Amino acid sequence: MDTAVLPFPAHIFEEASKTDLQNLLEVMHYAMLAETPKDVKDVLVRTKKFLPFEHLIGGLVRLSTKGGFEGFSDVLNVNFPQIWLFQYWKNRYGDVDPVLHALVRSQKAQVWNQVYADVKSEREKEFIETAASFGLSDGVTVGSLDPSCGVTSFFAFAGGEPALHARHVKFLDYLGQHLHLALLRSSPKLSCSNNNCVTTLSPREVTILNWIKNGKTNWEIAQITGVTERTIRFHVESIFSKLDVTSRTQAVAVAVQHGLPNLA
Repeated sequence: MDTAVLPFPAHIFEEASKTDLQNLLEVMHYAMLAETPKDVKDVLVRTKKFLPFEHLIGGLVRLSTKGGFEGFSDVLNVNFPQIWLFQYWKNRYGDVDPVLHALVRSQKAQVWNQVYADVKSEREKEFIETAASFGLSDGVTVGSLDPSCGVTSFFAFAGGEPALHARHVKFLDYLGQHLHLALLRSSPKLSCSNNNCVTTLSPREVTILNWIKNGKTNWEIAQITGVTERTIRFHVESIFSKLDVTSRTQAVAVAVQHGLPNLA
């Protein structure tokens, strides 16, 4: 099997109900179509409706050249308390937020109470206590790294009944990849360190790039998508131009590097 083609993670959905799957597909559908920050925020609002969490916020974490925390950009707050966000900024909690730093290191879904169990510094403990005073003691944060742009996305789901969180962690980890791409696509180009980035690709181009990643020829993609081969060639040329590459192999490499979700 081509190492660039990731297998479908069927295990994630083994315990999903029909309603779960329908809700996930709906969110992924609108995430794929999102082009503006308002579109992405609407997707986040839609996501929150079917999950057992009270608060949701998303955005980008800017990373230093060494991969450390440097700041936030393109933050979309659905309903985190504004006073808490001010406290977070005022106290520079981004420097010590253990969940955020665990996400940047591992790129895996982070369950807050599991991360908090390992904290040792007084500043981390202060952060946890202050967050709890705003009702933000339990939650799950997901996101994905984009090394070419020098950013990591984050989507923090907080509050609600902790006992209900566990069954949604796998869903959120998978869904986070789609929210990540939607957020990058809608973000200003200034958020990225160079132009070799998938943020400029349209949903149709993302779909075609995934078929290329799956080894399909232009003719095969045309048959699958129901358009002419000439149209596919036009889109492929556009993909090459936007990603600043000259071959299908290079385009696939960029797609893999950016963690492009499979929309094909």
